[in-house]
Amino acid sequence: MNQDVPFQLRHDKKGRGIFSTRAFSPGDIILPFTPTILIPSLSHIKTICSHCFKPADVRSCSGCHAVSYCDAACQSANWPAVHAKECKLLRKVTEQGHPGIPTPVRAVIQALVKPGIGAALETLEGNVESWRKSDKWADMEMMAMGATAFTGQGTGQEELQKTLALLCKIQTNAFHRYDADLGQVGIFLEPKLAMANHSCIPNAMVQFVGRKAILRAEKPIKVDEEIEISYTDYTFPRSKRKYALAPYFFDCQCPRCEKDLNVYQVCAGSPVISMNRHSLVADVGKLGRHPAATDSTKASTATSFSEQLSDIIDEKDPALSPEDRRRSLRARYQQCKGLAAQNLWAVFPLPQLLTEVSILYIEESNFIYALSTACFVATSSEPYRHVLPYHPIRIKGLLLIAKLLANTAADTASLGNSQAVASKGDINQRALQALQDIDQVSLCQMLLIMIIASVPRDYIREWEVSATAQQMLDEINELPGRDQELSLINAWKENPEGEQARAFFEYAVVKQVDSLANLGLEILEMDFGYEIEII
Repeated sequence: MNQDVPFQLRHDKKGRGIFSTRAFSPGDIILPFTPTILIPSLSHIKTICSHCFKPADVRSCSGCHAVSYCDAACQSANWPAVHAKECKLLRKVTEQGHPGIPTPVRAVIQALVKPGIGAALETLEGNVESWRKSDKWADMEMMAMGATAFTGQGTGQEELQKTLALLCKIQTNAFHRYDADLGQVGIFLEPKLAMANHSCIPNAMVQFVGRKAILRAEKPIKVDEEIEISYTDYTFPRSKRKYALAPYFFDCQCPRCEKDLNVYQVCAGSPVISMNRHSLVADVGKLGRHPAATDSTKASTATSFSEQLSDIIDEKDPALSPEDRRRSLRARYQQCKGLAAQNLWAVFPLPQLLTEVSILYIEESNFIYALSTACFVATSSEPYRHVLPYHPIRIKGLLLIAKLLANTAADTASLGNSQAVASKGDINQRALQALQDIDQVSLCQMLLIMIIASVPRDYIREWEVSATAQQMLDEINELPGRDQELSLINAWKENPEGEQARAFFEYAVVKQVDSLANLGLEILEMDFGYEIEII
């Protein structure tokens, strides 16, 4: 076994999979992957760079006006990689007045005109017969005919079947490339990474950084253990996961699906709970003993409510005004009363609704309420959903809190700017007092250090979240008159396991965030009508 290669392909009862050739600890990078196919979705052609995939003020290619780049360097790099072969074809499309080519069609075009791409996809499974029996087949045929027409491959059955086979492979194996702020921004396909099988309790995750996909351990992985990732959001209820997995044509048989486990039950069995000693969780032990993990009645409540409310997130209308969105959010939140009353804050769809609440407060320039709600999510929701503190969702949550701390530190008067909270004087005063009792700059600084420490050194400047954190940290480090605070923070940073450092972290970070989280629960009660105690 060659341990220089982190995994090898093997066959087992699930078919082909990737198996580790050495042990990995949670957070370790298993392997970075450079894409064979990386294409922005049509809706983001004008908002992200087609090469580095970073949001930017982009400019269109002068040849086809169908792709965009952030600078000349990215355009030059993308030209030999793939665009030289597709530019003239894309220009024909724009000249004919079409708004653009659907992303899967463009992916097939690249595979047809650049032999290296087509050859790289040969070993992948396409599930052609399963696609043929699905209700998507007519659409697949239309896309395949479009691709053959655009590339001049001919319209005979042989050409069409070849194109259909490529399209099926792409649709089966490509990853949806997600951005935290923009949502689904395109597709990513790399054949070796596509060999990783699915589990709703995965031991690894895929993290996108610029052009790359980073395969990273989410749990301890032993030698010869299969490396599994999740093809969908594993915190969704079973019916929603099953729907999301339908295009892959298999039924998941992982314990989460077979036993219909809720997030608290999965969390209680996680081997990485202890890693939360360096997180915002005040009582790490509670991650393994939530009542919904041990009490069958509460577990049943979590499952039944989550399934009943599985479509509630899909009901939001982004075109609504903030005032109408508040009414819509309150109405949907009221439907979750059964979950909130049982302190099931990590059960879908409550975490998603709480995130919407934070965003709404930000839009209302009510940064203190947004901060308190974000702290509540970071302590009472996300640690149960994503137990590994290094998980990108949790790291992005830390950055949100840090940004809101920066906003509230700069302008605590923002609390009174929102009409929605103008009459809520008592809690406003307590919110202001809570912030006055906190060293917001030091708390923000320590959160930023936590973010940067969670990211492998080689990717700090590449991942937008850690790059932003580093920039904010550099600005804080320039502030004068903080010698005493910096001394304590540096001592904690150098030896976080030391007794004094632990005590300082508990006081300066955990206790302060916990107080804001408690305030966040009061705010939710005030705005949405629940009087609940945190477990």
